[in-house]
Amino acid sequence: MQISRKNNFDLIRLLAALIVLIGHTGYVSQNEAFLDFSRIFSSKVAVDSFFIISGFLIFRSFENSSSLGSYIKKRVKRIVPGYAAVIIISAFALYFVSSVSFTEYFNLEFVKYIVFNLTTLNFLQPDLPGVFETHPVPMVNTSLWTIKVEVMFYIVVPFIAYILRKTNKVWAIAAIYLSSILYSTVIVQLVERLNSPSLMILEHQLPGQLAFFMSGALLYYFYDQFHHHAHTFLAIAALIITVHNFATEIYFLYPIALGVVVIYFCLIFKYLGNFSKHGDFSYGIYIWHLPIMQVIYHFNLFEQPWLGALLSYLCVFLVSYISWNYIEKPFLTRQNHYVVAQTQQSTRDRVKEQVES
Repeated sequence: MQISRKNNFDLIRLLAALIVLIGHTGYVSQNEAFLDFSRIFSSKVAVDSFFIISGFLIFRSFENSSSLGSYIKKRVKRIVPGYAAVIIISAFALYFVSSVSFTEYFNLEFVKYIVFNLTTLNFLQPDLPGVFETHPVPMVNTSLWTIKVEVMFYIVVPFIAYILRKTNKVWAIAAIYLSSILYSTVIVQLVERLNSPSLMILEHQLPGQLAFFMSGALLYYFYDQFHHHAHTFLAIAALIITVHNFATEIYFLYPIALGVVVIYFCLIFKYLGNFSKHGDFSYGIYIWHLPIMQVIYHFNLFEQPWLGALLSYLCVFLVSYISWNYIEKPFLTRQNHYVVAQTQQSTRDRVKEQVES
């Protein structure tokens, strides 16, 4: 199966990251105007879309890797540098907005924050001493829960791929998908019956999110069939999502329906341009935006809501640019999609300058 290089994956991921950014503006500031935007720009749908794209691309990456070691190396190089940087830099930098002394800040809680977050166990130590304690959201970076889920998914992909090779792919993917749906349904019912919203943290773990990854996997392995009937599948998916959101909940069909919509716009819809030629800022936007907005809130800049939002977005874009060029990109190989795209763009720019001169 050949996937055209002229696709919209980079654009859709960037849009998803921006939707999370806009959605979390209300989450951090608790400003009513931004909360209205949060209802329109659903961070949950954006995150679900990230998982779907990962399901498609990570299975593709695994199948195209020369070895298990090559697959692991690619995943580590792409995700770890930026992730480690945001945790370590935030941990040290946020001392300057902490309400406690030097010795009270750099203590066991500080060490636990770094250790637990670097090992993706963010929920065990989500905050730092004296940091953001009076904020509507007292945690440092709640978005990082998805990185744990991504890493767990990367780990299980080789095992799932092995199962798919040994069995009927459709039945195997369907079984994993439905198991994930069942897990989420049971957790949600427990939350309602026990009146314990804190249990929802269990639904946010990999079993509950695996339906989205497997939707992407299904569309990868059966892309030719999907492509042949894409418009029909899109119409059915749009109907399912509409009914789910505005009539009656049919969650067991929602992940695959959203998957059809997302992959349709990534691969079937008109190519909208090379958004990777300047780099991949979606990851940087996603992992850095919350601590930056929290600092803006700390200095009361959201008292003028649009000023706070503007400063937040400018800082997030700047930090994302720095993160990509000086933290993430240096670890990638020359064959990486983004490195190749930037190299080709630089070559075209040089040729253009020579012609014009």
